[in-house]
Amino acid sequence: MIYSHQQKAIDYITNKFQTDSQVHALIISGSIAHGFNDEKSDVDINIIVSNDLYETKMNTHALTYWESAADFYDGGYFDGKYITLDYLDMVSKRGNEPTRFALQDSIVAFDRTGQVANYIKKIGIYDEELIQKNTIRFLSQFEAWKWYCGEALKKQNDYLLDISVSKLILFSSRLILLDNKIFFPYHKWLIKTLENAPQKPPQLMNSILDLLNNKSEENINALYQIIKAHKDWANGVNFSWSSNFVHDIETVWMRGEDYIENI
Repeated sequence: MIYSHQQKAIDYITNKFQTDSQVHALIISGSIAHGFNDEKSDVDINIIVSNDLYETKMNTHALTYWESAADFYDGGYFDGKYITLDYLDMVSKRGNEPTRFALQDSIVAFDRTGQVANYIKKIGIYDEELIQKNTIRFLSQFEAWKWYCGEALKKQNDYLLDISVSKLILFSSRLILLDNKIFFPYHKWLIKTLENAPQKPPQLMNSILDLLNNKSEENINALYQIIKAHKDWANGVNFSWSSNFVHDIETVWMRGEDYIENI
């Protein structure tokens, strides 16, 4: 649902950029595009420009756009980024999940190129060939952070406990999202997206909430067992979670690859 005041703001910003010949297209993204918005949500936009203009903005550190939308609603504003068609093409071919999620539901406000909608469609296609490989990688992280939770409790290390619980929840969630072929939305929308996943253990959301409120051994074990019991994640594949953890955490910099949280 797009509230009337947000639609008025969208109409304004669309008309504004349509008069700028340097802007090739405008898309609405963020919470409004995903259907996560409330009455106070800002209007997220991606402003598509030429490669030359993009390079100029990049060199001058001017790749973002902000403008008040207070004329349309209290506290409203436009939060934008400058991008190119080449950027959309790259995302469609090799973008990580948070980037794909950010763009997959985008609403085309206007498009002089006639290509934007097709790129957005391609961006939203889930690469099923990666499912088995990424399941083992996420399962390894899940096992590793469960182990770190135990170490944190044993050593009474509150910092380690906080981060280990967060990572346990993160990779529990990534397994479920992967199983549902849903892109990881990054942290802000993770719980909301997980709530909407159709195939998940019925106790999952309550277990996560319990663990966030009380990082006890009992609650850690409860979430761990819920995920483990949901399905045979490894599907008969033998793997070493510790070796995979080293590969994806300690040596990832050597290969110049994306950090495991963001793939």
